[in-house]
Amino acid sequence: MKRSFRTTVLAVATSGLTVVGSSACSPEDVVDAVSADDSDWRGEDALMGQLEYLAPGEFVIDGQAFFVSEETRYVGGLNVCPAEDGLDDVGFGLVECDLESFEAAARGDVPVHVKAEAELGDDDELVAVSVTEYDSATPYDSGATGAPEAAPGEGTGGGTDVRVAGELEYVSPGEYSVNGTAFHVAEDTVIHAGIYACADGVQDPDTGVVACDFDEFDATLSNGATVLAEVEVVDGIATSITEYEVEMY
Repeated sequence: MKRSFRTTVLAVATSGLTVVGSSACSPEDVVDAVSADDSDWRGEDALMGQLEYLAPGEFVIDGQAFFVSEETRYVGGLNVCPAEDGLDDVGFGLVECDLESFEAAARGDVPVHVKAEAELGDDDELVAVSVTEYDSATPYDSGATGAPEAAPGEGTGGGTDVRVAGELEYVSPGEYSVNGTAFHVAEDTVIHAGIYACADGVQDPDTGVVACDFDEFDATLSNGATVLAEVEVVDGIATSITEYEVEMY
């Protein structure tokens, strides 16, 4: 998937707040507490988890508040803007949606899980570039809010289930590592690229992603190309590899 982010995109919540939903704190208290930490906010992954409504145009995921803007892209397909075949093969929404639908869903009784890719705005406020619904019942979300959280080194079925993001390091054909986490590629691993790997690939007109052939992806890495990717690893096998690009200022 060809994505162009600034250095603050692919951010993970680092505030450590657990006050969301507490009767002792008002929404204003949550905003004030999170805003106090925004100047030091840095991350290496997207916000992922259950979407909580805070105020018009403001949400919270796992204690981290963020805003949306007129340019924010909304994608649903499950509980928000539901549709038949509204999810891709790894459980992410495919249906273009709108802010009003996400606000209504976040205030409803059915939990809505999203991946919010965000960046720091001009006022050092966290602003979502995109908000994409995903299915929390898929292996992708084994550690997200609303699903049983795996302890370090454990996962579903007693194995290891992790999500890593960063520069892919080539180990051997079909074996890579990210930040010290090694994994293998299987026949059913879903590879989305289009930046350095499969740069001449054709984007899907509905999703904008470029499905990459393993041989071409492996050849790109073995030739020493720098490839940044987000990888879902289950029991040492990558279920999905999604290339991304960080655009420097």
